Amino acid sequence: MHKCFHVSNRAEVALIALVLGHAAFAQNESTFPSKADQYVSSVANQRKFRGAVLVALKGKMLFTKSYGNAVEAWNVPNTIETKFELASLTKQFTGAAILQLAQAGKLQLENRVSVYYPQAPDSWRDITVDELVRHTSGLPNNEMNDFSKGICTPYTREELIATFRSRPLAFKPGTHWAYTNTEYYLLAYIIERLSGQSYEEYLTKNIFQPLGMNDSGFASTLSLVPRMAEGYARDGERLRHRDYFDRSLEIGAGGVYSTVTDMMRWSAALDSEILLKRPWVDVMFKPSSAGAYGYGWFVETKPRLKEYHEGSDPGFAAFEIRYPDEGAFIIVFSNLEDAPVRDIANGLGGLLLDGKFPENAK
Repeated sequence: MHKCFHVSNRAEVALIALVLGHAAFAQNESTFPSKADQYVSSVANQRKFRGAVLVALKGKMLFTKSYGNAVEAWNVPNTIETKFELASLTKQFTGAAILQLAQAGKLQLENRVSVYYPQAPDSWRDITVDELVRHTSGLPNNEMNDFSKGICTPYTREELIATFRSRPLAFKPGTHWAYTNTEYYLLAYIIERLSGQSYEEYLTKNIFQPLGMNDSGFASTLSLVPRMAEGYARDGERLRHRDYFDRSLEIGAGGVYSTVTDMMRWSAALDSEILLKRPWVDVMFKPSSAGAYGYGWFVETKPRLKEYHEGSDPGFAAFEIRYPDEGAFIIVFSNLEDAPVRDIANGLGGLLLDGKFPENAK
């Protein structure tokens, strides 16, 4: 009797704790929008942030708001419909495209790069497609002086690959991790070669259009994109236009633009099988042993499962977080290159899931 009574008490305590936990979380949901706005507004008021923010929970938009100007000279404000450059968040779309091609049987992730890029030098003979995507290939990254034509001139895919093709590997493929854009230049080439479409066409027809991401795309430097924010940098206490570079230097690694609502659609699609069957989505979020990097995503498992990526380009900054176990998604876009987008996103995540800001949140 005593033993049964003890177990019953423990079960009751657990049930009460569960109910209270749900109640506390529900209360946090109700107060979250105002607290989130106060937090982001305080950063914006210090002239450290302009852009747009969205927080979704279990597929529903919980908070979204824009701050500051999209075009400073004309005092045109940012809105939820404003388009921002994603910078390196682009890599997740490249990763998804590679997985789609694998799902369709057009490539194998463990195949050598030379199967799809016959001009590969001997030093690349052991590099696999999977290692390219996960940044474990050893390909060297480019510095400014590696772009032989400068950074303000368009490059063909072959010219871009030639900027690192003859340089030695940084390490033996698969043994270490190093974040580079060069690997994604090569992935863009593979996507184009196997699909028979340009990189822009492939993303549009196979990812953006199926998801209704009508405000997303990849555009050349000289393209006019409606409702696109201008990018800014600081010159002391004043703003200036961002540094110029040609968009072809980002192919596969950057250059995609989007809105916060389109990115919410993208995140939701990764929880379904609209674009990729579940086994391929699992590959996307399986972290490498070195670097804890998936197919365009960093993956953390403690203190909770977290999938995220940061983007940084002249004039723009972005940070994105998925908490898959809680069904939470956070996206922060800014058209100010030194905006603390990482701190804002992590701060909003802490506020949503823990009811408080992380210690490092500003």
